Amino acid sequence: MTPVQSSSPLSTLGPPGHEHLPLLPAPAPEDDVRNRALALPPKHVERAARAFAEALFADEAGQAPDPARLDWVAHDLMDFMARSAGRARLILRLALFALTYVAPLFVFRPVPLGWLSVRRRVLALERMEASVLAPAALAVKALLCMLWFEHPATQEETNTAASCLRKPQ
Repeated sequence: MTPVQSSSPLSTLGPPGHEHLPLLPAPAPEDDVRNRALALPPKHVERAARAFAEALFADEAGQAPDPARLDWVAHDLMDFMARSAGRARLILRLALFALTYVAPLFVFRPVPLGWLSVRRRVLALERMEASVLAPAALAVKALLCMLWFEHPATQEETNTAASCLRKPQ
């Protein structure tokens, strides 16, 4: 396979040395995620994601971050889930279910995660991550972290550029 050369400004984005790699062909229209009908998850799923994000990104004192940024990251995760299908969507929903209803049991509270204080949520999640159920938190945690670092305020705080984000063509 020979490398595809492009003079597009987008071709300058990517890890060092990527210029010699071939570009993948465009997906078939039926496989293109941009052509999928969106099916937003129910609002309770967004609330569960926000409650988890609030604990995940809390500071050392147990203070939650800016509510607007939490709303943004939860909404962005819902957009991702709306574009997901099949197993990916199912795994995310099951992981959020476990985080919402199983994690509080690690602090002996049989209530949804969002009902706990941020400090207690952090403790519940830390204990769950130290158990055999840690993989349940990994999928949601990884996605939320990627989305969190796409936020312009986070990029400014960490002095990072949006090198992997591209505008739709």
